[in-house]
Amino acid sequence: MDQDLKKTLAALSSVVWSALLTLMKFVVGLMTGSLGILSEALHSALDLLAAGGTLYAVKVAARPADEDHPYGHGKVENLMALGETLLLILTALWVLREAVLRLLSDDPAALHVETSVWAFVVVIVALVVDINRSAMLHRVARETNSAALEADAAHFATDIWSSAAVLLGISCAALAEHVVTGTRLHWFLLRADVFASLVVALLILNVCRELGTKAINNLMDKADDESGQRVRAIMAERMPAYPLERLRVRESGNRYYVDMVVLVPKDLHVDTAHEIADAIETLVAEALPEAETMVHMQPGDSGPETPGFVIRRLALTHRFGVHGLVLLHTEDGQFVILVDLELPRHATLEHWHVPVEAFRREVAHHLHADRVVVHVEPSERILPVRTQPLPPEEEWNERVRRAMVSIGAPLPTAINTYKDGDHRLCVVSIPPEFSLTVEESHGRLTMLTKKLSEALPAVARMVVTYSD
Repeated sequence: MDQDLKKTLAALSSVVWSALLTLMKFVVGLMTGSLGILSEALHSALDLLAAGGTLYAVKVAARPADEDHPYGHGKVENLMALGETLLLILTALWVLREAVLRLLSDDPAALHVETSVWAFVVVIVALVVDINRSAMLHRVARETNSAALEADAAHFATDIWSSAAVLLGISCAALAEHVVTGTRLHWFLLRADVFASLVVALLILNVCRELGTKAINNLMDKADDESGQRVRAIMAERMPAYPLERLRVRESGNRYYVDMVVLVPKDLHVDTAHEIADAIETLVAEALPEAETMVHMQPGDSGPETPGFVIRRLALTHRFGVHGLVLLHTEDGQFVILVDLELPRHATLEHWHVPVEAFRREVAHHLHADRVVVHVEPSERILPVRTQPLPPEEEWNERVRRAMVSIGAPLPTAINTYKDGDHRLCVVSIPPEFSLTVEESHGRLTMLTKKLSEALPAVARMVVTYSD
Protein backbone atom coordinates (compact mmCIF):
# COMPACT_ATOMS: atom_id res chain seq x y z
CA MET A 1 0.00 0.00 0.00
CA ASP A 2 1.21 3.52 -0.79
CA GLN A 3 2.68 5.31 2.26
CA ASP A 4 0.50 8.39 1.79
CA LEU A 5 -2.62 6.21 1.64
CA LYS A 6 -1.49 4.37 4.78
CA LYS A 7 -1.12 7.67 6.64
CA THR A 8 -4.50 8.96 5.42
CA LEU A 9 -6.37 5.81 6.50
CA ALA A 10 -4.63 5.81 9.90
CA ALA A 11 -5.47 9.50 10.45
CA LEU A 12 -9.10 8.96 9.38
CA SER A 13 -9.43 6.04 11.79
CA SER A 14 -8.08 8.29 14.54
CA VAL A 15 -10.71 10.94 13.81
CA VAL A 16 -13.58 8.45 13.98
CA TRP A 17 -12.52 6.86 17.26
CA SER A 18 -11.72 10.26 18.83
CA ALA A 19 -15.24 11.45 18.03
CA LEU A 20 -16.85 8.35 19.58
CA LEU A 21 -14.72 8.44 22.73
CA THR A 22 -15.23 12.19 23.22
CA LEU A 23 -19.01 11.82 23.07
CA MET A 24 -19.04 8.85 25.45
CA LYS A 25 -16.77 10.51 28.02
CA PHE A 26 -18.64 13.82 28.06
CA VAL A 27 -22.00 12.11 28.56
CA VAL A 28 -20.77 9.85 31.36
CA GLY A 29 -18.66 12.60 32.94
CA LEU A 30 -21.68 14.90 33.20
CA MET A 31 -23.81 12.05 34.56
CA THR A 32 -21.31 11.12 37.28
CA GLY A 33 -19.65 14.47 37.98
CA SER A 34 -16.21 12.81 37.81
CA LEU A 35 -13.45 15.33 37.22
CA GLY A 36 -11.26 12.49 36.04
CA ILE A 37 -13.73 11.46 33.35
CA LEU A 38 -14.50 15.07 32.40
CA SER A 39 -10.76 15.78 32.09
CA GLU A 40 -10.49 12.69 29.91
CA ALA A 41 -13.44 13.94 27.84
CA LEU A 42 -11.75 17.29 27.31
CA HIS A 43 -8.51 15.49 26.49
CA SER A 44 -10.37 13.38 23.92
CA ALA A 45 -12.06 16.48 22.48
CA LEU A 46 -8.67 18.04 21.91
CA ASP A 47 -7.49 14.72 20.48
CA LEU A 48 -10.42 14.90 18.06
CA LEU A 49 -9.36 18.38 17.01
CA ALA A 50 -5.77 17.25 16.72
CA ALA A 51 -6.77 14.11 14.80
CA GLY A 52 -8.67 16.26 12.31
CA GLY A 53 -5.60 18.46 11.97
CA THR A 54 -3.44 15.37 11.51
CA LEU A 55 -5.69 14.13 8.71
CA TYR A 56 -5.37 17.51 7.00
CA ALA A 57 -1.61 17.59 7.62
CA VAL A 58 -0.89 14.18 6.08
CA LYS A 59 -2.89 15.14 3.00
CA VAL A 60 -0.94 18.38 2.61
CA ALA A 61 2.38 16.60 3.29
CA ALA A 62 1.61 14.17 0.45
CA ARG A 63 1.59 16.98 -2.12
CA PRO A 64 4.63 16.92 -4.42
CA ALA A 65 7.26 19.64 -4.33
CA ASP A 66 6.46 22.78 -6.32
CA GLU A 67 8.10 26.12 -7.11
CA ASP A 68 6.99 27.63 -3.80
CA HIS A 69 7.97 24.55 -1.77
CA PRO A 70 10.98 22.95 -3.51
CA TYR A 71 11.56 20.64 -0.53
CA GLY A 72 7.95 19.46 -0.47
CA HIS A 73 5.28 20.03 2.17
CA GLY A 74 6.46 17.55 4.80
CA LYS A 75 7.14 20.19 7.46
CA VAL A 76 3.40 20.69 7.87
CA GLU A 77 3.40 17.48 9.91
CA ASN A 78 5.89 18.99 12.35
CA LEU A 79 3.80 22.16 12.56
CA MET A 80 0.73 20.07 13.34
CA ALA A 81 2.63 18.10 15.98
CA LEU A 82 3.70 21.39 17.59
CA GLY A 83 0.10 22.62 17.50
CA GLU A 84 -1.11 19.42 19.19
CA THR A 85 1.54 19.91 21.85
CA LEU A 86 0.25 23.42 22.64
CA LEU A 87 -3.34 22.12 22.87
CA LEU A 88 -2.25 19.39 25.27
CA ILE A 89 -0.44 21.91 27.46
CA LEU A 90 -3.65 23.94 27.75
CA THR A 91 -5.53 20.76 28.66
CA ALA A 92 -3.02 19.87 31.36
CA LEU A 93 -3.14 23.38 32.85
CA TRP A 94 -6.96 23.30 32.97
CA VAL A 95 -6.96 19.92 34.70
CA LEU A 96 -4.34 21.07 37.22
CA ARG A 97 -6.37 24.18 37.99
CA GLU A 98 -9.59 22.23 38.52
CA ALA A 99 -7.85 19.64 40.67
CA VAL A 100 -6.32 22.26 42.96
CA LEU A 101 -9.66 24.10 43.31
CA ARG A 102 -11.46 20.89 44.25
CA LEU A 103 -8.81 19.89 46.77
CA LEU A 104 -8.97 23.33 48.43
CA SER A 105 -12.76 23.57 48.36
CA ASP A 106 -14.77 23.19 51.59
CA ASP A 107 -17.88 22.16 49.65
CA PRO A 108 -18.37 18.36 49.94
CA ALA A 109 -20.17 18.43 46.57
CA ALA A 110 -16.90 19.42 44.88
CA LEU A 111 -15.47 16.00 45.73
CA HIS A 112 -18.59 13.97 45.00
CA VAL A 113 -18.40 11.48 42.14
CA GLU A 114 -21.50 9.63 41.00
CA THR A 115 -20.23 6.10 40.43
CA SER A 116 -22.31 4.06 38.07
CA VAL A 117 -21.82 1.12 35.82
CA TRP A 118 -21.64 3.51 32.86
CA ALA A 119 -18.60 5.24 34.30
CA PHE A 120 -16.75 1.95 34.43
CA VAL A 121 -17.99 0.92 30.99
CA VAL A 122 -16.82 4.08 29.23
CA VAL A 123 -13.37 4.01 30.84
CA ILE A 124 -12.83 0.31 30.06
CA VAL A 125 -14.00 0.81 26.45
CA ALA A 126 -11.65 3.80 26.16
CA LEU A 127 -8.77 1.68 27.47
CA VAL A 128 -9.36 -1.06 24.89
CA VAL A 129 -9.73 1.44 22.04
CA ASP A 130 -6.66 3.44 23.07
CA ILE A 131 -4.44 0.34 23.34
CA ASN A 132 -5.38 -0.83 19.84
CA ARG A 133 -5.33 2.62 18.27
CA SER A 134 -1.99 3.58 19.82
CA ALA A 135 -0.38 0.36 18.55
CA MET A 136 -1.80 0.93 15.04
CA LEU A 137 -0.68 4.56 14.89
CA HIS A 138 2.80 3.73 16.22
CA ARG A 139 3.19 1.05 13.56
CA VAL A 140 2.08 3.30 10.69
CA ALA A 141 4.11 6.25 12.01
CA ARG A 142 7.20 4.05 12.12
CA GLU A 143 6.58 2.66 8.62
CA THR A 144 5.96 6.09 7.07
CA ASN A 145 8.17 8.25 9.33
CA SER A 146 5.19 10.55 9.97
CA ALA A 147 5.63 13.17 12.72
CA ALA A 148 1.90 13.93 12.79
CA LEU A 149 0.91 10.27 13.26
CA GLU A 150 3.64 9.85 15.85
CA ALA A 151 2.09 12.73 17.82
CA ASP A 152 -1.33 11.08 17.57
CA ALA A 153 0.14 7.76 18.70
CA ALA A 154 1.80 9.44 21.68
CA HIS A 155 -1.53 11.01 22.66
CA PHE A 156 -3.28 7.69 22.75
CA ALA A 157 -0.40 6.04 24.58
CA THR A 158 -0.90 8.75 27.22
CA ASP A 159 -4.64 8.07 27.16
CA ILE A 160 -3.97 4.46 28.15
CA TRP A 161 -2.30 5.50 31.39
CA SER A 162 -4.66 8.38 32.08
CA SER A 163 -7.73 6.14 31.54
CA ALA A 164 -6.21 3.61 33.91
CA ALA A 165 -5.73 6.39 36.47
CA VAL A 166 -9.35 7.50 36.06
CA LEU A 167 -10.53 3.90 36.42
CA LEU A 168 -8.62 3.73 39.69
CA GLY A 169 -10.15 7.05 40.78
CA ILE A 170 -13.79 6.07 40.25
CA SER A 171 -13.12 2.64 41.78
CA CYS A 172 -11.84 4.38 44.90
CA ALA A 173 -14.90 6.68 44.92
CA ALA A 174 -17.13 3.61 44.82
CA LEU A 175 -15.20 2.04 47.71
CA ALA A 176 -15.54 5.24 49.77
CA GLU A 177 -19.25 4.54 50.20
CA HIS A 178 -18.36 1.40 52.18
CA VAL A 179 -15.65 2.97 54.39
CA VAL A 180 -16.23 4.67 57.73
CA THR A 181 -16.62 8.43 57.31
CA GLY A 182 -13.90 10.55 58.87
CA THR A 183 -11.10 8.03 58.57
CA ARG A 184 -7.92 8.70 56.64
CA LEU A 185 -8.82 6.01 54.15
CA HIS A 186 -12.21 7.62 53.54
CA TRP A 187 -10.51 11.01 53.07
CA PHE A 188 -8.13 9.56 50.48
CA LEU A 189 -10.79 7.57 48.61
CA LEU A 190 -13.00 10.67 48.27
CA ARG A 191 -10.11 12.53 46.65
CA ALA A 192 -8.75 9.64 44.58
CA ASP A 193 -10.59 10.92 41.48
CA VAL A 194 -8.88 14.30 41.82
CA PHE A 195 -5.51 12.65 42.35
CA ALA A 196 -6.16 10.59 39.21
CA SER A 197 -6.80 13.78 37.26
CA LEU A 198 -3.44 15.13 38.52
CA VAL A 199 -1.76 11.99 37.16
CA VAL A 200 -3.47 12.63 33.81
CA ALA A 201 -2.15 16.20 33.75
CA LEU A 202 1.42 15.16 34.60
CA LEU A 203 1.38 12.47 31.92
CA ILE A 204 0.14 15.00 29.37
CA LEU A 205 2.89 17.48 30.31
CA ASN A 206 5.56 14.79 29.96
CA VAL A 207 4.31 13.89 26.47
CA CYS A 208 4.22 17.60 25.59
CA ARG A 209 7.88 17.93 26.51
CA GLU A 210 8.90 15.04 24.24
CA LEU A 211 6.64 15.94 21.30
CA GLY A 212 7.38 19.65 21.48
CA THR A 213 11.14 19.12 21.60
CA LYS A 214 11.07 16.80 18.60
CA ALA A 215 8.76 19.05 16.56
CA ILE A 216 10.90 22.13 17.24
CA ASN A 217 14.10 20.23 16.43
CA ASN A 218 12.67 19.10 13.09
CA LEU A 219 11.40 22.58 12.23
CA MET A 220 14.82 24.00 13.09
CA ASP A 221 16.54 21.28 11.01
CA LYS A 222 18.47 20.03 14.04
CA ALA A 223 21.12 17.50 13.04
CA ASP A 224 19.79 13.96 13.12
CA ASP A 225 22.70 12.02 14.65
CA GLU A 226 21.12 8.61 14.10
CA SER A 227 20.43 9.17 10.40
CA GLY A 228 23.86 10.72 9.90
CA GLN A 229 25.54 7.74 11.56
CA ARG A 230 23.65 5.34 9.29
CA VAL A 231 24.88 7.22 6.20
CA ARG A 232 28.46 7.42 7.50
CA ALA A 233 28.45 3.71 8.37
CA ILE A 234 27.23 2.54 4.97
CA MET A 235 29.62 4.89 3.15
CA ALA A 236 32.57 3.64 5.21
CA GLU A 237 31.59 0.03 4.56
CA ARG A 238 30.64 0.19 0.89
CA MET A 239 32.45 3.29 -0.45
CA PRO A 240 35.76 3.47 1.45
CA ALA A 241 37.54 4.86 -1.62
CA TYR A 242 35.47 8.06 -1.42
CA PRO A 243 35.65 9.32 2.20
CA LEU A 244 33.10 11.79 3.53
CA GLU A 245 34.40 15.29 4.08
CA ARG A 246 31.07 16.76 5.25
CA LEU A 247 27.54 15.44 5.76
CA ARG A 248 24.23 17.19 6.45
CA VAL A 249 20.90 15.41 6.88
CA ARG A 250 17.57 17.22 7.21
CA GLU A 251 14.15 15.67 7.62
CA SER A 252 10.90 16.93 6.10
CA GLY A 253 7.88 14.76 6.78
CA ASN A 254 8.74 11.20 5.77
CA ARG A 255 11.54 12.28 3.42
CA TYR A 256 15.22 12.90 4.08
CA TYR A 257 17.40 15.44 2.27
CA VAL A 258 21.09 14.62 2.35
CA ASP A 259 23.92 16.97 1.34
CA MET A 260 27.41 15.52 1.33
CA VAL A 261 30.93 16.35 0.24
CA VAL A 262 33.10 13.37 -0.73
CA LEU A 263 36.79 13.29 -1.54
CA VAL A 264 37.71 11.84 -4.93
CA PRO A 265 40.94 11.52 -6.97
CA LYS A 266 42.07 14.78 -8.55
CA ASP A 267 42.16 13.36 -12.08
CA LEU A 268 38.71 11.73 -11.98
CA HIS A 269 36.89 12.02 -15.32
CA VAL A 270 33.52 13.77 -15.27
CA ASP A 271 31.67 10.74 -16.67
CA THR A 272 33.15 8.53 -13.97
CA ALA A 273 32.35 11.13 -11.32
CA HIS A 274 28.71 11.13 -12.45
CA GLU A 275 28.53 7.33 -12.17
CA ILE A 276 30.07 7.43 -8.69
CA ALA A 277 27.57 10.10 -7.60
CA ASP A 278 24.68 7.92 -8.84
CA ALA A 279 26.08 4.94 -6.93
CA ILE A 280 26.36 7.02 -3.73
CA GLU A 281 22.77 8.25 -4.08
CA THR A 282 21.56 4.66 -4.45
CA LEU A 283 23.61 3.65 -1.42
CA VAL A 284 22.21 6.44 0.76
CA ALA A 285 18.68 5.41 -0.25
CA GLU A 286 19.42 1.98 1.27
CA ALA A 287 20.25 3.61 4.62
CA LEU A 288 17.48 6.25 4.42
CA PRO A 289 14.57 5.21 2.19
CA GLU A 290 12.97 8.06 0.23
CA ALA A 291 16.12 10.17 0.65
CA GLU A 292 17.07 12.82 -1.90
CA THR A 293 20.84 13.14 -1.98
CA MET A 294 23.06 15.92 -3.32
CA VAL A 295 26.68 14.84 -3.78
CA HIS A 296 29.48 17.39 -4.13
CA MET A 297 32.83 15.96 -5.19
CA GLN A 298 35.99 17.61 -3.97
CA PRO A 299 39.51 16.72 -5.12
CA GLY A 300 41.16 14.86 -2.29
CA ASP A 301 44.70 14.98 -1.05
CA SER A 302 46.48 11.97 -2.48
CA GLY A 303 48.73 11.85 0.55
CA PRO A 304 52.29 10.54 0.36
CA GLU A 305 53.17 9.12 -3.04
CA THR A 306 53.52 5.36 -2.78
CA PRO A 307 55.96 3.53 -5.10
CA GLY A 308 53.02 2.15 -7.06
CA PHE A 309 51.54 5.63 -7.49
CA VAL A 310 54.90 7.04 -8.67
CA ILE A 311 55.39 4.23 -11.19
CA ARG A 312 51.90 4.63 -12.66
CA ARG A 313 52.25 8.39 -12.86
CA LEU A 314 55.55 8.10 -14.71
CA ALA A 315 54.12 5.43 -17.02
CA LEU A 316 51.22 7.71 -17.87
CA THR A 317 53.60 10.50 -18.98
CA HIS A 318 55.19 8.05 -21.43
CA ARG A 319 51.79 6.66 -22.56
CA PHE A 320 52.43 3.23 -21.07
CA GLY A 321 50.13 0.96 -19.18
CA VAL A 322 51.57 -0.95 -16.21
CA HIS A 323 50.46 -3.79 -13.98
CA GLY A 324 51.88 -6.59 -11.87
CA LEU A 325 54.28 -4.46 -9.79
CA VAL A 326 56.80 -6.29 -7.61
CA LEU A 327 58.76 -4.28 -5.02
CA LEU A 328 61.56 -6.40 -3.56
CA HIS A 329 63.92 -5.43 -0.74
CA THR A 330 66.65 -8.07 -0.85
CA GLU A 331 68.54 -9.51 2.09
CA ASP A 332 71.73 -7.73 1.04
CA GLY A 333 69.98 -4.33 1.10
CA GLN A 334 69.12 -3.84 -2.56
CA PHE A 335 65.80 -2.46 -3.81
CA VAL A 336 64.62 -4.20 -6.99
CA ILE A 337 61.46 -3.29 -8.94
CA LEU A 338 59.73 -5.52 -11.50
CA VAL A 339 57.19 -3.84 -13.80
CA ASP A 340 54.93 -5.40 -16.42
CA LEU A 341 54.89 -2.72 -19.11
CA GLU A 342 52.08 -2.66 -21.67
CA LEU A 343 52.95 -1.51 -25.23
CA PRO A 344 50.93 -1.47 -28.46
CA ARG A 345 50.68 -4.99 -29.89
CA HIS A 346 52.13 -4.15 -33.31
CA ALA A 347 54.81 -1.74 -32.09
CA THR A 348 58.49 -2.55 -32.71
CA LEU A 349 60.93 -2.60 -29.83
CA GLU A 350 63.17 -0.26 -31.82
CA HIS A 351 60.42 2.39 -31.84
CA TRP A 352 59.77 2.10 -28.08
CA HIS A 353 63.31 1.43 -26.84
CA VAL A 354 64.10 5.06 -25.93
CA PRO A 355 60.82 5.75 -24.03
CA VAL A 356 61.18 2.45 -22.13
CA GLU A 357 64.75 3.24 -21.09
CA ALA A 358 63.72 6.77 -20.08
CA PHE A 359 60.90 5.34 -17.96
CA ARG A 360 63.29 2.83 -16.35
CA ARG A 361 65.76 5.57 -15.39
CA GLU A 362 63.04 7.87 -14.01
CA VAL A 363 61.60 5.10 -11.82
CA ALA A 364 65.05 4.25 -10.48
CA HIS A 365 65.78 7.93 -9.80
CA HIS A 366 62.47 8.76 -8.07
CA LEU A 367 62.35 5.61 -5.93
CA HIS A 368 66.12 5.18 -5.39
CA ALA A 369 65.95 1.66 -6.78
CA ASP A 370 69.09 -0.36 -7.43
CA ARG A 371 67.51 -2.05 -10.43
CA VAL A 372 64.28 -1.66 -12.43
CA VAL A 373 63.34 -4.75 -14.45
CA VAL A 374 60.85 -4.16 -17.26
CA HIS A 375 58.81 -7.03 -18.64
CA VAL A 376 57.11 -6.00 -21.90
CA GLU A 377 53.61 -7.26 -22.73
CA PRO A 378 51.17 -6.37 -25.51
CA SER A 379 48.42 -4.04 -24.34
CA GLU A 380 45.89 -5.99 -26.42
CA ARG A 381 45.70 -9.74 -26.91
CA ILE A 382 44.10 -11.87 -29.63
CA LEU A 383 41.94 -14.80 -28.62
CA PRO A 384 43.39 -18.11 -29.77
CA VAL A 385 41.61 -20.00 -32.55
CA ARG A 386 39.27 -22.77 -31.37
CA THR A 387 38.49 -25.29 -34.11
CA GLN A 388 36.15 -27.57 -32.15
CA PRO A 389 32.51 -26.73 -32.96
CA LEU A 390 30.63 -24.82 -30.30
CA PRO A 391 27.61 -26.85 -29.04
CA PRO A 392 24.08 -25.36 -29.01
CA GLU A 393 23.62 -22.72 -26.32
CA GLU A 394 21.59 -24.77 -23.83
CA GLU A 395 23.91 -27.79 -24.16
CA TRP A 396 27.01 -25.62 -23.84
CA ASN A 397 25.70 -23.78 -20.78
CA GLU A 398 24.86 -27.11 -19.14
CA ARG A 399 28.39 -28.39 -19.82
CA VAL A 400 29.81 -25.25 -18.22
CA ARG A 401 27.59 -25.67 -15.14
CA ARG A 402 28.65 -29.31 -14.73
CA ALA A 403 32.29 -28.33 -15.10
CA MET A 404 31.90 -25.61 -12.44
CA VAL A 405 30.41 -28.13 -10.04
CA SER A 406 33.21 -30.62 -10.78
CA ILE A 407 35.91 -28.09 -9.86
CA GLY A 408 34.13 -27.08 -6.63
CA ALA A 409 33.10 -23.63 -7.83
CA PRO A 410 29.83 -21.81 -7.02
CA LEU A 411 26.98 -22.21 -9.48
CA PRO A 412 27.19 -19.47 -12.13
CA THR A 413 24.81 -16.53 -11.99
CA ALA A 414 25.31 -16.04 -15.74
CA ILE A 415 27.10 -17.67 -18.66
CA ASN A 416 27.80 -15.46 -21.67
CA THR A 417 29.60 -16.76 -24.75
CA TYR A 418 30.85 -14.35 -27.40
CA LYS A 419 32.26 -15.46 -30.75
CA ASP A 420 33.80 -14.07 -33.90
CA GLY A 421 34.36 -17.00 -36.23
CA ASP A 422 36.79 -19.33 -34.49
CA HIS A 423 37.59 -16.74 -31.79
CA ARG A 424 35.42 -17.45 -28.76
CA LEU A 425 35.22 -16.00 -25.27
CA CYS A 426 33.08 -17.54 -22.51
CA VAL A 427 32.56 -15.36 -19.43
CA VAL A 428 31.26 -17.28 -16.40
CA SER A 429 29.90 -15.02 -13.63
CA ILE A 430 29.70 -16.12 -9.99
CA PRO A 431 28.31 -14.30 -6.91
CA PRO A 432 30.68 -11.67 -5.43
CA GLU A 433 32.63 -12.71 -2.31
CA PHE A 434 32.91 -9.40 -0.49
CA SER A 435 34.83 -10.85 2.48
CA LEU A 436 37.89 -11.57 0.31
CA THR A 437 40.74 -9.13 -0.13
CA VAL A 438 41.72 -8.00 -3.63
CA GLU A 439 44.69 -10.36 -3.56
CA GLU A 440 42.57 -13.30 -2.35
CA SER A 441 39.89 -12.53 -4.93
CA HIS A 442 42.42 -12.41 -7.77
CA GLY A 443 43.95 -15.72 -6.68
CA ARG A 444 40.58 -17.43 -6.42
CA LEU A 445 39.31 -16.25 -9.82
CA THR A 446 42.63 -17.15 -11.46
CA MET A 447 42.50 -20.64 -9.94
CA LEU A 448 38.87 -21.19 -11.04
CA THR A 449 39.63 -19.92 -14.55
CA LYS A 450 42.59 -22.29 -14.84
CA LYS A 451 40.60 -25.32 -13.66
CA LEU A 452 37.64 -24.48 -15.90
CA SER A 453 39.97 -24.03 -18.90
CA GLU A 454 41.46 -27.46 -18.20
CA ALA A 455 37.99 -28.99 -18.01
CA LEU A 456 36.86 -27.38 -21.29
CA PRO A 457 40.13 -26.83 -23.18
CA ALA A 458 39.22 -26.80 -26.87
CA VAL A 459 35.97 -24.88 -27.20
CA ALA A 460 36.51 -21.30 -25.99
CA ARG A 461 38.74 -19.04 -23.90
CA MET A 462 37.25 -19.38 -20.41
CA VAL A 463 37.16 -16.53 -17.89
CA VAL A 464 35.59 -16.72 -14.42
CA THR A 465 34.61 -13.37 -12.92
CA TYR A 466 32.27 -11.90 -10.35
CA SER A 467 28.75 -10.85 -11.33
CA ASP A 468 28.48 -7.33 -12.74
